[in-house]
Amino acid sequence: MRSAGNIFVVSLAAPWYHRRVNESEFYKATQSRALKGPYLLHGEEELTKADAVARVKKLLDPGVLDLNFQSLRNPDAPTLLSAADQLPFFDELRLILVESWDDALIDALEEKNRLLAMADTSVVLFVYRGECRKTNKLFKALAPENRVVVFEKLTMERAVNMLIRESALRNVSLDRATAQALIDRVGFDAYRLKNEFSKAAGYVGPGGTVTVAVLGETITPSPEYDAFEMLDALLDGKRKKGYAMLLNALDRGESPLSLAGFLEGRLKLILSAREHLDRGLDPRAAARQLPGSPYAAQIAVKNAQKRTTGALRQAVADFAAVDGNIKQGIYRDRDALLLAVMNTFEKKEEVRT
Repeated sequence: MRSAGNIFVVSLAAPWYHRRVNESEFYKATQSRALKGPYLLHGEEELTKADAVARVKKLLDPGVLDLNFQSLRNPDAPTLLSAADQLPFFDELRLILVESWDDALIDALEEKNRLLAMADTSVVLFVYRGECRKTNKLFKALAPENRVVVFEKLTMERAVNMLIRESALRNVSLDRATAQALIDRVGFDAYRLKNEFSKAAGYVGPGGTVTVAVLGETITPSPEYDAFEMLDALLDGKRKKGYAMLLNALDRGESPLSLAGFLEGRLKLILSAREHLDRGLDPRAAARQLPGSPYAAQIAVKNAQKRTTGALRQAVADFAAVDGNIKQGIYRDRDALLLAVMNTFEKKEEVRT
């Protein structure tokens, strides 16, 4: 890739032609002050997207920030071009943040041949909430120039690394196993992870250590994790505890259909673990074959050892039937879920090892 003014020229022979730029590459371009012209920022992960915008904003001299930074919502073409064509005031760069726009803006810019022909001293960030479709006009216009930056949902490794960085900023100790335990309980949403970790860090204070026990005292688990714990209790034979957790979830307003879908997914994971065990893998090897977090894989293998393949297949079928039973009016949503639970956990099942 070579730079021609403010437009990146890409060889058609390059194997990465039309690929999306990931956030790490955008970070490096920001650090090297190589950003010029328009970029579309989109993707599921809103926190890292917001962090990327903040890093670009820090390229501006704070003393004249108000004169060189402009945020626009639903601008027309003349307004956007006027902002982008201004020379920076006692600085090297202007930043224009476009947080909402319509196709008419993109059409007007393309008619004027100005979507890519903006001043070299301006960076224009179109920030799209969520994931932008490839059929979107701005996506289609900027993708061939490698100006579409995707902020994907966090992986386990990236989420752990983010929490380790946060622990250093807050001067508290956090090991990777505890970070994974927090992710298992909260999920991969970066905003929620940072908020929940801040509660644990505040609890131990500077110089303290965040442990799994501390997490149990401070964080609010996701509904999915509560459902995971409920399923673990039911499969462990702790029916009183499992049923109480199920009824509490329903009383809190959790959707019976959503709970059924989550339980079906977890049972499919356990069934997959059972099938790996049936093929002769030992428990640790079976866990390594499963997708998702190591914690969930270990629990899945543990529960797979207690059920037969046939029973697990039937359980998956029972929970898969909940949606159809509700839509066909055979049962009300709550009754359909409870029937699947009773069919699965009231049957006597031999223990497998």
